[in-house]
Amino acid sequence: MRRSLSVPLAGLLLALVAAPALAQPPTTPVPGPRDPNQPPASAPNGPQPLAHAVGDAGTGLTVVRLGPQGVPTNTILPGLGEQLPKQSVTEFGLGLASAQVNTEAFLSTERVVTQANPFGFAVAGRSPQSPGTLVQTAIPDNPQPTNGGLPIPETPLAKLKLLNGSVHARWDEKVGPCISPLATARTSLAGLEVLSALPAEVPLPVKTSLISIPDTFEASSVVRLVDLPGSKNKAVESTSTMRAVSIELAGGIKIDVASPPTLTATATGDEATSKITYTAPVLKVSQNGKELGTLDAAHPALDIPLLLDLVVVKLQIAGLNEKKAAFTGTGFSGFQLGATARMLDVQVLPTDKLKLPNLPTALAQISLGEQIVRAAAPQGGVICGTSQPPQTTVPQQPGAPVAAPPKGAPPLAYTNAAYQSIPLFWTGTALLLAGVVIFAALPARRRSS
Repeated sequence: MRRSLSVPLAGLLLALVAAPALAQPPTTPVPGPRDPNQPPASAPNGPQPLAHAVGDAGTGLTVVRLGPQGVPTNTILPGLGEQLPKQSVTEFGLGLASAQVNTEAFLSTERVVTQANPFGFAVAGRSPQSPGTLVQTAIPDNPQPTNGGLPIPETPLAKLKLLNGSVHARWDEKVGPCISPLATARTSLAGLEVLSALPAEVPLPVKTSLISIPDTFEASSVVRLVDLPGSKNKAVESTSTMRAVSIELAGGIKIDVASPPTLTATATGDEATSKITYTAPVLKVSQNGKELGTLDAAHPALDIPLLLDLVVVKLQIAGLNEKKAAFTGTGFSGFQLGATARMLDVQVLPTDKLKLPNLPTALAQISLGEQIVRAAAPQGGVICGTSQPPQTTVPQQPGAPVAAPPKGAPPLAYTNAAYQSIPLFWTGTALLLAGVVIFAALPARRRSS
């Protein structure tokens, strides 16, 4: 099904690229009682899964940034904006895929959320709601994925031929997230042109798009539980992968993707065994048939002049950014870790050599393959099993018989009001009968003629 979400994936993914890798994904906050000593509004009813896990993976095919790091970050806390990285003047993302698992979410429909978003944009860090999202959530379980074409936006920044999405969210009633597959989201496009309408002041030697991807370009985000070595418990694994064949740039530049990138976060609940695994991409760069070099982990950057030394395209494999910290949530304590990476950054007119203050890092920056992963697990790993909550009974009046529920009737929710419902019922009944007796015992008044 297609929905427009109040917190669109586009805004989330673009914000997480600049934010710490361990930023908590947005979920509905748990409402607390007015009185701190008040018991909870409700308690679980029936068998409950023992598993506790938090993980999310986000992948974007393309993100275009105009004036990257050009405006300060606005915050509601005084002075915090100066400590955060600057935002781009404008950002536009295409083909965004997100898979999220959170067993501690207050709403059952937020336990597993998978989304495939056709596009999203932000102005000075502010992202409005984005329509056309392909979504699947669990609970309840979805035996089959949801597949379909995504609406293609019309924009001068990018042109697409065909954009498809696939989402799958699973949940088992007995063991919760201990099911395979758990959370999967994918986006794929066939044909892409980025910055096909460049400003006239950008003197490129040929009249063409800055970036063109003629073949299939795919992004995948997966969250699952994997075996924990030496234990019967599980670990939380979040993975972001990209798949591309070749990329063509203005000026006859061609980039062949010899090895696509894969970014994985595996949380075991213990810092010593939790890890970030990153397979850096290997990109072979040529211009008009002449080999210029190879971009890999050992050689992450390459500058290519297009018009003397005035117009330069800077190619760079973005460095890996990792975060690790202890995790203390509402349901468990353990360890969490996360990371961000980008397959390829293409910068037009980089300003690092101008040595002037308060300038954006480049006129425009196009990122191909935005990746972010995060995972958190309790100490000792995720326990796959089912617990039976203790039997609860409603207080009865002395001597009153206990009525058995009718056959086939579903069990009632165990709530705080159950303690007072029966005493209040009998008290109200007694007061009503007393009122009837008093009214009947009073002498009747004669009507005056």
